[in-house]
Amino acid sequence: MTWLKSPKVEGNELSWLTEEGSLTERLEKEFDDVAVEVFYEGDCPLDKNFYMREVILKSNDKPMIFARTLVKEDDLEKAWGALKNLGNRSLATILFHSPEIKKTSVFYKELFLGNSLFDHVSSISPTHKKSLWARKSSWEKQGAHLDLIEIFL
Repeated sequence: MTWLKSPKVEGNELSWLTEEGSLTERLEKEFDDVAVEVFYEGDCPLDKNFYMREVILKSNDKPMIFARTLVKEDDLEKAWGALKNLGNRSLATILFHSPEIKKTSVFYKELFLGNSLFDHVSSISPTHKKSLWARKSSWEKQGAHLDLIEIFL
């Protein structure tokens, strides 16, 4: 299944998937004790030309959202250097606080068991769900690109 321009869900799930603002800020408004847990930061294992960061946003230790950020190493040095200094802070502290950063696209996909992303996320945060919705967005700053995949747990 390919990425879709609009998700085929309704209600609260649709509201979260299509959230225009920061998911971290929305989590903080709706839930208690929101934290970012970093699972991986460094060269992308599949392509050393990319820097990758993987985190899980949690509320009261319950996994809510998995996020994977990918940036070309050249673009990391050029415009996205702050990414390396986030630590346990959300990517939203970069994306939503600079007028020079623009979201250029967003797509949606329902992931099922057997999909590499579904299986990867399940290995980090086991789930009994039969499917998980994901959204993929691209961002631009000074001509440098950043890709973000968020999976709703």
